Amino acid sequence: MDADAKLDFDASREFLDALFKEVCVEESTLSGGIKLGVGGNVLQNLRETRVVFGNPRDNLIKLTGGLFESVGVDLSEIHKQQMRNRFDFYYLTLAISMMPGRGVQFTRAECILDFFPKGEQEPIVQAIFPKSEWKPVLTWGAGMNLGLNGNLEWVAEMDSRDLPTASHEEIPGRLKSNIGGKGEIKAFVIIPDYSFELGRVTVAATGEGGSECRWRIDKPEIQKAQTIRFATVFKVPKGTKSIEIVGRVWVEPSMSWLTANLGDVYDSLRDKVKRLFMMNDEDRKGVDRLPIGDHERWMIELPA
Repeated sequence: MDADAKLDFDASREFLDALFKEVCVEESTLSGGIKLGVGGNVLQNLRETRVVFGNPRDNLIKLTGGLFESVGVDLSEIHKQQMRNRFDFYYLTLAISMMPGRGVQFTRAECILDFFPKGEQEPIVQAIFPKSEWKPVLTWGAGMNLGLNGNLEWVAEMDSRDLPTASHEEIPGRLKSNIGGKGEIKAFVIIPDYSFELGRVTVAATGEGGSECRWRIDKPEIQKAQTIRFATVFKVPKGTKSIEIVGRVWVEPSMSWLTANLGDVYDSLRDKVKRLFMMNDEDRKGVDRLPIGDHERWMIELPA
């Protein structure tokens, strides 16, 4: 999915609308009635799916040495020096509301945040959450306090009763010191009661050290309306007053699930439609993946 995401979203919506009408006609012909059949119901549920961004200004915080000191967290020397001489650091949480149609199955959810301007004044992503190494913790399902330690690394505080011994063994060794009972870790807590309810998924995340970050979640279990939150720490050259963020987020329906539910009308569909369903998943690009999502551009005034 590239910068033409909005065009892909619009084209995907048009395709699903046309397919819905086509399937309804075919099912009505077969049944002799006007009631929606299985295929029509499935497509209607898919067309009702919505994925929308929240406002990145909602929880935008400037990170300072004094802020960490106020909660008893000592910043590392390198970050103290950068805050004094080179960069202003910020934290933001971007909420994404997912409202799936009933029974819809998805193969992927993806989110991309691109920071501007580029060049010498380019924002730099310092840290993002969640990442693949946090998968064992994410699958526990319990709410946790998500925070930043003195190295600007993510830490998680959970009730000790929510720390299963067996699952703890799955955590990468370098992360174990970043997870503990509430009150056991020194951190600036930025998201209390963070939870992740998309199932035992694979999360691929990239972007640290650059000006774009992205998350890809494979086979998400989205059974109900819910909000997920992606967190980012970024830095800008000192004195920067504003930045621009371009965000793209979308989900992709399972083609095998969709094809199976078209049943008796499949053979009557247009050749163009059948070719789309018969493509190998890795060959689908852009609109071929029937993405449903949101595309936003924000001009952000940075807190002083």
